[in-house]
Parts: sequence; structure tokens; C-alpha cells
Amino acid sequence: VGSIGEETRSQLRELITSAAHVELLSRQILILLQSGAIKAAETVQGDVRLHAAKVEGIVLTGALSRIHGEFALIRQVPVRQMVNDGLILFAQSDYDLAAQRFRDAMELQQSVSADVHDSSTLNSTDYPSSPGYPSWKDLDSPTLGFDAYPSLTVECINNLSLCLLYSGQMRAAVHEMESLIRKDPCEHLTEGMAFNLCTLYELGSDGEECTKRKKRLQRVAKRFFLHDIGVESFRLN
Repeated sequence: VGSIGEETRSQLRELITSAAHVELLSRQILILLQSGAIKAAETVQGDVRLHAAKVEGIVLTGALSRIHGEFALIRQVPVRQMVNDGLILFAQSDYDLAAQRFRDAMELQQSVSADVHDSSTLNSTDYPSSPGYPSWKDLDSPTLGFDAYPSLTVECINNLSLCLLYSGQMRAAVHEMESLIRKDPCEHLTEGMAFNLCTLYELGSDGEECTKRKKRLQRVAKRFFLHDIGVESFRLN
């Protein structure tokens, strides 16, 4: 800590503070939207954009680009901003444009995650040939002490699926969710994902077919030892 200059220390403080503001303001937006205060949510989103611009400006200077890669809460700031845009559009019943925002956010999240994995592979001295070991900081406190997920991919796909469902594209919603699970069950098959997908099965399939698809999803969870997903998430009677 003593080896960094005062200017760098000040930038680091501003970087972490701005990223924290984005997270806190985003939670405020969610509460406002749930209470129907769309205009107020749009106002708060303006503040999110200001703090996101500060984060981007600091990261682009290069001096703190390594910090950006080590902490999920910082590197996912632009993703969170896109998710907020999608949520506001959804609240305004613009489901098609909201769906596009969530797709863009998901692609950006996956791109950011891939860049971090590539970087950690190149910088790894303990496991030089292993793919994408996270840094000790990412394991210790990836979200800087916030009770938040280090990736917004599942949140994006859940929101995207709701947009597709509300716009009458149920099959597309099921396809999007199943595709994400097939890509990486350990990361993407969560309790919420299982519950939402099984709910869509109920809406789009008859009794026997619905039960078959739920049980198949449950077998995937068991195969990959996802014991934290309770049986109630699969909505099996």
C-alpha cells in the first residue's frame, strides 16, 4: 500500500466508491419499480450512469485496470447499468427492447468473465496450464462485501425469459434458459433458474410431458452435485 502514490490511492477510492454507488442505486431502482415509481427509477438511473462513467474513466487510464479485473462488483458496472435499462423498459411494457437490453447485458457479462479467465490463466504461477483460476481477491471478496452475485448472467436470462413470456414467446423463453444451463450447469442452474424454468414447463406442456421435463432437469442437478437446489424448486408434487 505504501508503494502507491497519493493520486493512485485517490483513484482507487473513487473507483470503489462509484462501483458501490452503482450497486446501491440499482437496488433502489428495483424497489422503485416494484412500487410503480417508474419516473423516479429513471431519475436514479441517471445517477447510475454518472457513477458508471466515473468507473469507466478511471479504468481506461490503465493504472487501475488490474483492480477492475479482480473485483466482480467493479467489472460488472456496465452490465448492471444495462440490466437497469432493461428493467425500466420492462416496467414500461416495452418487452422487445427490454429483451434486447438483457441480451446485450448477458453478452457483455460473458465477455467480461472470459477476459478475466484469460487474464488469470496468463498470470497464474501455481497453475500455469489450468483454465481460468480466479484470483485470491475474487475468491475472498469478489463483490467488495456486498451480498451480491459475482455474475449477472442468470439474472439477465431470467429477465430475458420474462420479456419473451410477456411478448408471447414462451418456447423461445424455455430455449434460452435451457441453452444457458447446457452451457454450464454448475454456474447457471440455480434455485431461481430451476423454479422459473419449471414454471414455464407447467405453462407450456401437458401434465405428463411437464413432469418428464422437470425430472430431467432434476437429474441434471443431481449429476452435477447441485445439492443446494431444493426439491421444491422443481415443483414436483
